[in-house]
Amino acid sequence: MRALVFARHGDPARVLRPAEVACPAPGPGQVRVRVTARPVNPSDLLFVQGRYGRRADFAPRPDGPGGGAPVAAAGFEGAGVVDALGPGTAGPPPGTRVAVAADGTWQEYVCAPAAAVLPVGEGIPLDAACQLTVNPFTAHLLLDDLALREGDSVLLTAGASAVSRMIARLARRRGLRCLAAVRRAEQVAPLEGGDAVPLPAPTGTELVERVREATEGRGVDAALDAVGGSVGGAALRSVRPGGRFVSYGLLSGRPVPVPPEALIFHRTRVSGFWLPERLERLERRGESAVRRVTEDVVAAVAAGLPGLEVAARYDLDSYALALEHAARPGRTGKVLLTG
Repeated sequence: MRALVFARHGDPARVLRPAEVACPAPGPGQVRVRVTARPVNPSDLLFVQGRYGRRADFAPRPDGPGGGAPVAAAGFEGAGVVDALGPGTAGPPPGTRVAVAADGTWQEYVCAPAAAVLPVGEGIPLDAACQLTVNPFTAHLLLDDLALREGDSVLLTAGASAVSRMIARLARRRGLRCLAAVRRAEQVAPLEGGDAVPLPAPTGTELVERVREATEGRGVDAALDAVGGSVGGAALRSVRPGGRFVSYGLLSGRPVPVPPEALIFHRTRVSGFWLPERLERLERRGESAVRRVTEDVVAAVAAGLPGLEVAARYDLDSYALALEHAARPGRTGKVLLTG
């Protein structure tokens, strides 16, 4: 089968390479999925770069490139059809359309625990299903963790991103007000219609001033930052005394400056959010908690949750073009790897 693998961490455009490898056999409790659609997410690229929360487990593959050289496959999510079940597995039967969360989805077949495979109905196209297990769960759980009350406000950096647009829709349903920081005027349109209050191209003092104006000098109750750097620092300064600041992305690649005054005098609660760790905590709460969140996420996606639009589709063999497209400034919609 075809796979996109890498033998060392680095620039995905340089270290990723196509390979023909053996199709994996599902073990006990596992489901094998024939993956046909995969998004190019920032987390996928960070993993290849070696900047993710964990590094790749490079394992020898006798059937792979270099005659057994240790390699790892890229990709954390995708969608397709169940192909086979491992011994004793009570999972979705072969032929079921599913979304799958697993390591190495940038290949044609992937094996995953049955719990990591979510059946999707015909009402959810595979283009959306392949994006179901990362961004929608991130949006839901970020809002759950904030535990804001109706009428509270939240600031979103990278306001036109897929996750921010999802959060804005979900927040409105909870009676929350969103302020969305965007870099370009053309990014305002997708945020209109009450999902967010767009703020033009702010960094530093401009963002803080606009938030103060929009909140009548109070500041927002919480800020969700996907950028870091000066934008993240400005978002932190935009939070009211006693409010929350959550970092969940590093799009700028720069650290968030946290002045001691924010912690000491303003009592700002600063924390981070990493989806794999958050899902582990959710699982420790039991099956009913996991089922509730999963049902909410699937229902929101089926109802047309924004942020699942597709910018372009590229076959696995055209991965270089896909990576270039995913890196374009001002891109709207997700770049998918198909085939």
